[in-house]
Amino acid sequence: MTIITRFSTKPQESELPTAFPSPFGATPHAIARQAAVQLQAWLSTQSSWLHDFDSVDGGKMFGVLVVRDRNDRVGFVSAFSGMLAGQWQLPGFVPPVFDQRQRQAFLPAGEAKLADYAKQIDALHNSAERCDLRTQLNQLRQQRDVDIKALKQVHKARKAQRREQRNLAKADATDEQDKLLAQLSFESQQDKRDLKEINVQWNARLAVVQERLDIIEGQIAALKKARSTLSNSLHKKVFATYTLSNRLGEQKTISHFFEDRHLPSGAGDCAAPKLLHYAHQHELTPLALAEFWWGAAPKQGVRHHGHYYPACRGKCHPILPFMLKGLELKSHTLLGGNFHDPNAPATVYEDNDLVVVNKPSGLLSVPGKEVQDSVLTRLQERYPDATGPLLVHRLDMSTSGLLLAAQNAETHKALQQQFEQRSVEKRYMALLSKRLPEHQDKGSIELPLRVDLDDRPRQVVCFAHGKTAKTHWQVIARQQATTKVYFYPVTGRTHQLRMHASHKDGLNAPIVGDELYGEAGQRLLLHAERLRFTHPNTGERIEVSAAAPF
Repeated sequence: MTIITRFSTKPQESELPTAFPSPFGATPHAIARQAAVQLQAWLSTQSSWLHDFDSVDGGKMFGVLVVRDRNDRVGFVSAFSGMLAGQWQLPGFVPPVFDQRQRQAFLPAGEAKLADYAKQIDALHNSAERCDLRTQLNQLRQQRDVDIKALKQVHKARKAQRREQRNLAKADATDEQDKLLAQLSFESQQDKRDLKEINVQWNARLAVVQERLDIIEGQIAALKKARSTLSNSLHKKVFATYTLSNRLGEQKTISHFFEDRHLPSGAGDCAAPKLLHYAHQHELTPLALAEFWWGAAPKQGVRHHGHYYPACRGKCHPILPFMLKGLELKSHTLLGGNFHDPNAPATVYEDNDLVVVNKPSGLLSVPGKEVQDSVLTRLQERYPDATGPLLVHRLDMSTSGLLLAAQNAETHKALQQQFEQRSVEKRYMALLSKRLPEHQDKGSIELPLRVDLDDRPRQVVCFAHGKTAKTHWQVIARQQATTKVYFYPVTGRTHQLRMHASHKDGLNAPIVGDELYGEAGQRLLLHAERLRFTHPNTGERIEVSAAAPF
């Protein structure tokens, strides 16, 4: 028995896609969005299970897959990412990809053993004996340092006395002088022997305590190694229970798709693979997919309640192409591959050393993996005699505005130094997707950023490993549902302005058209409108501007 949900209003054949849309596209097909709205309405009213979506990290990614069954009827199946309400499976949702009975045969016992290892490690780590030995060792080391320091002070005073005696003896060239010098040399050697002896004595005392402590530390290390070995073994066994399939009847374990890299935790547990796997197992024809976020934003990344998101690149990108084999697929638009204006980018400022151009939205700054066309390649054609790397900095493909390029290596190096020293002043204009409160007119945002390892090129806020990112901002104008602002980035991190605008601890207002951190539109309404920098050769402060096209 399948768990297909029928549409509230039966869709017409003309409303269905003729080919399966890419799950990595920013905007789901209309019929998939219709299914998502129906699921969202049910989530808002259901009471068969409890989950606090508004709690910290309580938000959840859901997915719907529009399908056609063997009787040619159209409906949709639903899934959630990972676990929900403490369960892997809930009524009305497709089950996980993994074989639950197979996992149950080994995982509980393995997790119990891991918990036992953790308990033993914790007991040894916090034992009274280990604490006492560490205290003894610390006290002995402190006393050793005091004793040795005192002895060295005595030796220093003796050395000064011997130096005076040698200086006096030089004036008396007699047998007595030779005896005195020999005696002073003996005393000097004796001081060295005394210092060596006290070190030997202290090291012996320390070794007794250290040996007893090493036994406990060795036991802890052995337990940690055993725990790590078991954990790795369980990790492999767990993923061996994930067998992915496609419409052609082919099957492969999920480990097959990550042979050349570490298999990320949670791979196969996202909504998209769950839905496709279920469809293949029950002879349902997938028609369109949509995934949306429901609830509070996560602490690190950016997710907004009710917004649609493409399948993640870290966990899903390696496996979904296999799971989609056998389906007629809609061709995926290459990033930056649909820009056709041959005259772009327009030149805003130019001299013998440098050039500033106005990059349009949709044109890459530098060549990508699949698309070579970019500002850089166009400038290389436009300035064939230029030397050096040309572009001094970059803008996101979706961002428009001013880009600075150098026509020789010396100018390029000098301009890059200005960026590194943060002496280049940049001003961006953006249209935010919310009206900011009246009391919020300006401020600063400091949220450190790093790449989302499971979903490149998205960024996340990370105070432990992120790079410092600082932005000043100022309101220009408020409309009924939007706010126009200036951004003054102090640093230049990837997606900095987009993250600082959209993150809940920033402005919590995504830039209009931001398909990564907000909702897709015709374009991202972010424009680099002003640059101020010092000309490397003339020393003149140059200001260049280009009005935002929105």
